[in-house]
Amino acid sequence: MDFSLYYPGLYIAVGLTKPHDDLMDIGDLSQYDTKPQKAKVAFRKFEFDKVVSYPNPTEWNEKRVLKVPAWCEGSNSERFGKNRLRDIAGIISSFDNTPRRNFDEANLWSSDLPNIVIERFRQSLHAAIYYESCCFPNDTKKAKLKEDDDRFIVINAMNEWAEGMALEPSDTFGRQFLETIHDTKLKILQNGCTS
Repeated sequence: MDFSLYYPGLYIAVGLTKPHDDLMDIGDLSQYDTKPQKAKVAFRKFEFDKVVSYPNPTEWNEKRVLKVPAWCEGSNSERFGKNRLRDIAGIISSFDNTPRRNFDEANLWSSDLPNIVIERFRQSLHAAIYYESCCFPNDTKKAKLKEDDDRFIVINAMNEWAEGMALEPSDTFGRQFLETIHDTKLKILQNGCTS
C-alpha cells in the first residue's frame, strides 16, 4: 500500500540494527551480529521509504562515532557524483540497561565520564548533520520534490530514564545534550561545508 497517496509527507521507515554504510565503517560486517528489526502490521507488506541505521548498543557500535566519509570532506569533487542512501543516520545519546539485564548481558554506554559521552555524541551528530547538509550538493539544485525533503537524523533519546536515553537536563549531563545539538547545528550553519 502506498501511504504517500493518502498522507503526503508521511515516510514509512524500518529500523535496522546495523551501521550506516556511509558514516560508520566497522570493517567486515560478517564479524558482527547485525540484524533487521521486524515490522509486522496486520500481515501486510510495506514498502519502506527509509531505513534507520539503528545505533543499537552492541559490540560493533561500542565506543564508535559516526564520521564524515572521506569522499565528502572539504572540496572533494567525488561527492558530486554520489547519491544519498535510503539510510537515516541514527545516533544514541547514552545507554545503560543494567536495571533490567544481568551484568554480563548489559550494555553500558554512559559508564564513561560525562564529557566523553557528550563528545562522542557531538562527533556523531556533526557527522550526520554534515552528511545530510553537505555531502550531496547536486540535491539542492533539483525542484522541490518529496525526495528533497527527506533528510532526517534520528537521535535515540526517548527520555527513557531507566536506560539513560534522555536529552532532557539531568544531574549527570546537565543541559549538555541539548546545548550540543544547538551548537553543532549553529557551527555547520556558520562554517558551511568546510568539514
